[in-house]
Amino acid sequence: MKLLCLKRFLVIFLLLPLWSFAQHTTTLEIENQLDSEVLKNNIQKNISEFLSEINLAYSETKAPKLSSKYITSEAKSSVLAMWETSPFYCVESWMMEKCLNTATGFQVRNIPMFMKEANDQMDLVIGVNSSGIIDDVHIAIAMQQYMTVIESNKSVTDLHRRQVILDFVENFRTAYNRKDLPFLQQIYSDDALIITGKVVKQQTGSDQVFKSLGEEKVIYQTQTKKQYLTNLARVFNNNQYINLNFEEIEITQHPKWDEIYGTSFKQDWNTSNYSDTGYVFLMIDFKDENNPIIHVRTWQPEKYNGRALPAEERFDLGSFDIIN
Repeated sequence: MKLLCLKRFLVIFLLLPLWSFAQHTTTLEIENQLDSEVLKNNIQKNISEFLSEINLAYSETKAPKLSSKYITSEAKSSVLAMWETSPFYCVESWMMEKCLNTATGFQVRNIPMFMKEANDQMDLVIGVNSSGIIDDVHIAIAMQQYMTVIESNKSVTDLHRRQVILDFVENFRTAYNRKDLPFLQQIYSDDALIITGKVVKQQTGSDQVFKSLGEEKVIYQTQTKKQYLTNLARVFNNNQYINLNFEEIEITQHPKWDEIYGTSFKQDWNTSNYSDTGYVFLMIDFKDENNPIIHVRTWQPEKYNGRALPAEERFDLGSFDIIN
């Protein structure tokens, strides 16, 4: 009887490492056909290995050991920067997703991850090159928003630009999450105009009671690129994690300058010390399509005087004159 119990104990003990390892494994299958079956298999294998290593690292409370067999050095640096601000893991052990063609390669979206510091689930976008190697990892906007913007294109060129802009916006968001000042330094033009709205109370009337109540108005402050990034560096240093969320994304092309696009969205900003919601507008220049730059960034409060900011009061392309 003792021998039988010992055998059972040994069997259970031997199976434990296998069971534990299985909990860390995530397997991706691609739903659609690609031009090359070899490429499809490589993408499935590389993303599965990447996610499984991320899961293992999270469970062991250590930084992931990412191999050059499945991820580029640039993408690896981006992932480790994200990890530094908040470890994360994939919540699924098996997934079937579509692999999308993009302007620069391929993408797999809808990868559900739990972000520890945000205490929230977010989707990742994983980009791969023509060899199936991961070359980009960033936080996704909601799939419904993504498809709404993509399906509103007017031409092949516009579709291509919209894909690039959405990737740009998602990387822009992720740069704040990973506190990536060098990336932000690169994408803002040297003469970028930064406008930030602030709600203040203006006192009205002679009665002291009414004076104390006052009315709210929005005043706007401008900053240079240097001023904005200096202030942002201070925010990064004072907060372990910055959680941004973008909604209501709209993209418009300038009626005169084809290479100029405007994108606007509602932004939820959350840190351990502060949170707000407002509307962001970006004027993006695609003269060099491989290196788009931001000429204008504005932020306006979502509400003041107890009402939502009307659409006609929000900044857009028509708010600025472009001098070529």
